[in-house]
Amino acid sequence: MPTFSIAQIALLVIVTVAGVIDWKTKKIFNVITFPAAALGIVLNFMSGGWQAALVAVAGWIVAVAIMIVPDHVLMKKPKMYFGDAKLMAAIGAFVGPGGVLLTFLFFSIIYGLVAVTKTASVFPWQKMSMAMKTGVVTDDFLQDEKLQSALKSKIPLGPSIAVGTFLAIVLQKPTLDLLGFHDTTLFGWPMILSFAGYWF
Repeated sequence: MPTFSIAQIALLVIVTVAGVIDWKTKKIFNVITFPAAALGIVLNFMSGGWQAALVAVAGWIVAVAIMIVPDHVLMKKPKMYFGDAKLMAAIGAFVGPGGVLLTFLFFSIIYGLVAVTKTASVFPWQKMSMAMKTGVVTDDFLQDEKLQSALKSKIPLGPSIAVGTFLAIVLQKPTLDLLGFHDTTLFGWPMILSFAGYWF
């Protein structure tokens, strides 16, 4: 049974509340994300002084960068809202750069599974199977109304972020060992440089 620190419990409560609200309203409000980020910085300061507070600020900045730059700067049609980015930034203020990268990894996996499951549940498998049997394979089945509706509809990211945060906390050590890291300390720079080397 894993034990959680006060900061981790606070973070899990915050992301759970944000996830539920996002699921119901498709929005994550500033009244949650901004105070959460401030709380993360304060708790880090209380536990580790100014150095820990700077790590928290660095985590906030890294989270904003990985959520906003690829989606809103590089892509023509952003799929994320700023509320999602601000929630991830608040997480970064709690766990620092290395921790938020780990959270983003698990969030991406969970979101991918949700997206695949949603698409698979409405995919016209019978139409595709019939096309394969008759030997007349066209892409008409891709124009299925339910499938197109599912592809165009937005998936709230809050729940996936919440689950990803929980997994990042619980599975941090085995995941870091698997990726070849010992921890997320030193401002998270070892992990950041490795991710940067992968992308660039």
